[in-house]
Amino acid sequence: MKKIVIIRGKSGAGKTTISFELAKVLPNFAFVDIWKIKEMFEPLNLKDRRHNKVAKSATYHIMREAIKKIGAINFVLQESKQSTVKKYLKDYLKKHNYKIYSFFLDVNLENALKRNKARKKDTMPKKHFIDQSKEGLKNLDKEDILIDTSDKSLKQVINAILKEIKEKRQKHSGAKKIRSCV
Repeated sequence: MKKIVIIRGKSGAGKTTISFELAKVLPNFAFVDIWKIKEMFEPLNLKDRRHNKVAKSATYHIMREAIKKIGAINFVLQESKQSTVKKYLKDYLKKHNYKIYSFFLDVNLENALKRNKARKKDTMPKKHFIDQSKEGLKNLDKEDILIDTSDKSLKQVINAILKEIKEKRQKHSGAKKIRSCV
């Protein structure tokens, strides 16, 4: 059985950090970085969200092509819903017996603000985090596995995910090539 591990959740919960760390300890998984794909369109300075639709479509095209050319492989994927993965990869999921694990990372407002302040890249406005905090778990889907990262270390979150997907932390010969998320 092949696996697709989805990491989604609130801003500041650690989605990018967790995704990159998973890529470093799971050498048999390909990490599809939707944010890198979105960054390709930033120079166009689009005011609407068309670049997000293109990035999403490109992400699934990359996954389909990888499966066609390489064969069934495991994936770590950020910012996707299980229903969307099923929609775009329906035939491949059945044919190659994929199991999808979707993790929703939650964080309290205090930790989200602290983590945002520590980022080296542009930060989001405080209002964004306050609004997400007020929404609570509105965006949590029934198939999501909830992990509150507020008071957990990176290692604890990674271990919880590894336990759930029944994988062991492995040495990755190319781990140093995987860029840091900060």
